[in-house]
Amino acid sequence: MEIKTVTNIATEYLRKQIITGKLVAGQKLNETDLALHLNISRPPIREAFRTLENEHLIVSMPRKGTNVSEISIEYLQDVYKAREMLECYAIDILKAENIRELPNVIASVEAASNLSTPSQDNREEVFTYLKAFVDFHIKLIESTGNNWMVHFYNSISSHLARYQFVYLYVPGSGRRSTEEHQHIISLIKRGSYEKAKKFMREHVNYTFEFLRNKMLQTAR
Repeated sequence: MEIKTVTNIATEYLRKQIITGKLVAGQKLNETDLALHLNISRPPIREAFRTLENEHLIVSMPRKGTNVSEISIEYLQDVYKAREMLECYAIDILKAENIRELPNVIASVEAASNLSTPSQDNREEVFTYLKAFVDFHIKLIESTGNNWMVHFYNSISSHLARYQFVYLYVPGSGRRSTEEHQHIISLIKRGSYEKAKKFMREHVNYTFEFLRNKMLQTAR
């Protein structure tokens, strides 16, 4: 139980460092140095590496070591295709089960809307802020009751967060997200599942295009 707790701490620490860009793409990760920095033994670091590799945040190569994974428009496109597929299919499941009440999803939207807009310079607050808005999508997936869906979505959500943290945050953008999330909930509540799915697809694609354009601008 103690080892699992330490592993979780190490995993959360490294995940956050990668998402917020403190550990940059391509950076080599040293197991011994990290263990010393966190004042823990090396086995929890190895376990954390395995988890983060499954989330595509790091890459381990035999005899070459472990590095933070790269980000690119191609990777972004692939992960957003997977995201669109999962979130739209989640609405199909809700339709098949005639699920209209989504208390946990509603609670996540309310929690996010009550947050103050952070300064772009405060990485910790931006991380917390964006995570709160992403929670809508996670709670929607969880509302299907399909554990495999939840597993698949969790496996891409951290990789998604890297792009969202670096390129997506714009002061004031939270209001748009809140309104669109509320609209999706209202459509599902009315049983307008196909309209909800169409709007979800537009919502996801808008974010993808925004991220893609920002990445292109940054590369110039």
